[in-house]
Amino acid sequence: MADDDQDLELDLENEEETGGSAKKFIILGVAALLVIAIAVAAFLFLGGDDTAPTEGEESATAEETSEPKGPAQYVGVPEAITSNLPGKNKSRTVQIKMSFMVRGDDAREAVRTHMPQLKNDVLMLVSQQSADELKTPEGRKALQQKALQTVQATLTELVGEPTVEKVLFVSFVMQ
Repeated sequence: MADDDQDLELDLENEEETGGSAKKFIILGVAALLVIAIAVAAFLFLGGDDTAPTEGEESATAEETSEPKGPAQYVGVPEAITSNLPGKNKSRTVQIKMSFMVRGDDAREAVRTHMPQLKNDVLMLVSQQSADELKTPEGRKALQQKALQTVQATLTELVGEPTVEKVLFVSFVMQ
């Protein structure tokens, strides 16, 4: 029986050695994976991109790093802009109700403060158009774009930035 006890003890020692080495192998494998994951994360976070950004990427990152844009706010022009327009066959009258899309309370206040000047500049622009051009959707879109450029130029001159993102025609009536 003593021989049986010695054999049993030897078998237990062999099992502990193989089981222990398997545990060591698993622990070393997990540690190696952890070191690799940390190295990859460090590479990605600490400057894995050495290429110079192109012009489009530079402007995109500049916009992202600047102040985040707030929700859109709309400032309505208090009264409709009305003007007589010459046409080939006859003159017409146009009446346009519009709103300006801005972002932020400062932009909204700047537009409200300078509304008389903005309305004047848009009225002068509208009065230079012809009725034949404004009959078409393309003509109205072109006027809308010109109005945006006019308003942005005026606000840049007055407050130092364009402030208005869009000019929206809420109502457009031509008689």
